[in-house]
Amino acid sequence: MELQKCASLYHGKIKRGRNMKTRKSVVAVIAVLILTVVGLLSFAGCKQKDPKYDVAIKVSNNFGMEWVFEPGVDELYYEFEYTGEEMTFGIDEYYVYGDPHGGDRWLDCAGIAINWFDGSYWYRSPEGETSSPRIIKERGEYSIIYGTKNSSWNVRSIILYITVK
Repeated sequence: MELQKCASLYHGKIKRGRNMKTRKSVVAVIAVLILTVVGLLSFAGCKQKDPKYDVAIKVSNNFGMEWVFEPGVDELYYEFEYTGEEMTFGIDEYYVYGDPHGGDRWLDCAGIAINWFDGSYWYRSPEGETSSPRIIKERGEYSIIYGTKNSSWNVRSIILYITVK
């Protein structure tokens, strides 16, 4: 009887030992699976970003004069004598360097392309008063500022400074 008791106790320990080994194996397999999934997910965010392109901007006025802002040129200056004639300025064309969709040419700034630019105009009179007219006529200093909004371009902000003497 005592021998049977010992045998059954020994047999129970073996069962418990096997259960512990099985549990450890299951925990180890789950841990390996979790590490594998985490490792694979860490590479999921490594998508290559779309390239951004440099853009040149051509500003012109209603008299046919042009100012070209190549990449790296953010400010240009123009000075002229007072004539009393109204002068308007705007983005005429733009050139996207390396963009496979644009080709190797200047693109007209019409249609949807006009939405890719923000502009503002500032004027300071000789007396120091400021306003934001769209027409340049009076004596004073003007600043025409444009910025790009196209997400596939490198950010550009250009300023054309105009002085009417």
